[in-house]
Amino acid sequence: MILEQLVLNNVGTFAGRHVIELSPRSPSRPIILIGGLNGAGKTTILEAIQVALYGPRADVASRHGASYQTYLRGLIHHGSPPAEGASIELSFTAHQEGQERSFWLARSWSGTGSSTSETLVAKRDGREDQALAATWSEQVETFLPRGVAGLFFFDGEQIEALADLENSRQVLGSALSALLGLDLVERLSSDLAILRRRHKSSALSESARQAVTDLERRVVQARQAEGEAKQAVAARRNDAGRLGKALSDARDAYRKAGGDLADQRSKAQDEARASRIILRQREDDIRRELGGYAPLLQVMGLLADLEAQSELETEARRDALIEDAINARDESLLSTLRSQHVAVKTLQTVEQFVAADRERRASMARVEPISLLADPSRARTVAAELPDLERRLARLVKDRRTIQERLEQAEGVLSAIPDSSTLEPLHERLVELEGRQTEAQAQLAISEERHRAAMAEVVKVQGYLDKALDSAFAADDEARIVTHIDRARATLERLRVVATANHLGRISSLTMEALGMLLRKEHLITDLRIDPVTYTLSLTGLDGRPLPPTELSAGERQLLAVALLWGLARASGQPLPVVIDTPLGRLDSSHRHHLLERYFPQASHQVILLSTDTEIDEVAYTRIEQRIGRAYHLEFDPATNATDIIEGYFWRRS
Repeated sequence: MILEQLVLNNVGTFAGRHVIELSPRSPSRPIILIGGLNGAGKTTILEAIQVALYGPRADVASRHGASYQTYLRGLIHHGSPPAEGASIELSFTAHQEGQERSFWLARSWSGTGSSTSETLVAKRDGREDQALAATWSEQVETFLPRGVAGLFFFDGEQIEALADLENSRQVLGSALSALLGLDLVERLSSDLAILRRRHKSSALSESARQAVTDLERRVVQARQAEGEAKQAVAARRNDAGRLGKALSDARDAYRKAGGDLADQRSKAQDEARASRIILRQREDDIRRELGGYAPLLQVMGLLADLEAQSELETEARRDALIEDAINARDESLLSTLRSQHVAVKTLQTVEQFVAADRERRASMARVEPISLLADPSRARTVAAELPDLERRLARLVKDRRTIQERLEQAEGVLSAIPDSSTLEPLHERLVELEGRQTEAQAQLAISEERHRAAMAEVVKVQGYLDKALDSAFAADDEARIVTHIDRARATLERLRVVATANHLGRISSLTMEALGMLLRKEHLITDLRIDPVTYTLSLTGLDGRPLPPTELSAGERQLLAVALLWGLARASGQPLPVVIDTPLGRLDSSHRHHLLERYFPQASHQVILLSTDTEIDEVAYTRIEQRIGRAYHLEFDPATNATDIIEGYFWRRS
């Protein structure tokens, strides 16, 4: 079986329609890695696959301490209208009756008020099949029995439950019963017990019958109370789990908000203070320069023209002053030349020269004074100073920009550093969650105690009923039937024990093989046995002596749980995909490496991992990168209260 595609529409944190391709790109890359922070929707994906396959028979609703209808209403995205509803589509290929067939399931629902309506549409090989949809709960058992699904679809909480070896017998017993088909034997035995009780009660006198009826009513009431107490335990355990995750998130937020940034506050404040002082000095320097000739930088071309005009006006004033003297000089010169009887041609040439000279000077003297500068050298001096002034201003402006950027950086650091008013609510939230978790643990302990008392009451009242039936039993025919029923039940119990024992050797061998691949201490556990009656797990150490579970670390117990699941899955002989939510738990680095390199790539032909960035981080990603066929990142946006699905892992975007 291969899961091809999952489509979520308004499911959980996924607003609108989201498509996730799940098929591996090649047999050598079986891992589909989906990363997301807590609350982004990883568990929703795991549960969506189970809901699509099993609908009301999926055990996800009971884990939330609610009915299936209530669970479906709660699964609709909070930003979507309840009447619009939500839907899950799952397409996959599986072998049925020796042929590979393609299947497509679409399970949709909507809720108004306290009612919820659900619709299932099924297609086989691309064609809608109403008969298939009507009998889907039986059809799915042919290639993915619900009792075996827990060996292939599981999360970190299930691993931790199985890792508690003192309390794992119920989980192990359920898994073995489903794997070996013994759940049918157990149902048959329960049916025989009911039949036995009926035949016993049919032979009673009226008074005895009334006493039995009263006891039967008490048994029903006791079982109802036990069921309610069990649901209360599930609800309290779910509350404690949610609070545990919230407390972990709060601790991370408090650490990130305070720890490493708090030490930078004093340095950033000093940097900002010094930058402000230097910035004011540079701005004063700029203003001082602007108070002089700096505005003339805007009119340097006009200043050159002003200098030239000033030169012309100076020449004109000089020519105007000497014009009379020049005229007298010219007359004297010409008189002298005439008295000396100079040649006429020469005299004419001189007369033309002095006339032209006077005309030129007279023309220059007629320049209109517009510059109003008495001294043109002043304009030259100012013009000579402007290039240096421009360079100084450019340097000051550049300094100011650099200092301004340094100030902005320091202020940015300061703005990122939370003050006590920011840390205080985080701390208060942390303290509040710690208190609520303590209270939740206490409520869970109370609920568990009430559940144990309710179970004891059931046993006690059932014992009274059995005694009443035994003491009042008289009719031979009924006695014979009951005797045969007792023999049949005993035979069924022996069958269960023998069938379990016949398979436990292979299961233990497969589990030991898996342990040898996963454990860092390769010879820590040399043998493993499962009791066929009590399903108690016993371990043998290196020295051949029993190995108490308390001598194993938490990480080693988790790896033992993974090895059990792996061994049971391999014993099933079912080529099914594996889906694991938050898989690494409290493992140290060495055990994580073994799980990454030895389990995930070989757990199945298709392995879907739902992980946070702290479980499969950059180091872990590098170790399994060559076995990853597809990778996605679930990014939750608090502003829209919705999750987007982005191709690529946290730091490896497509």
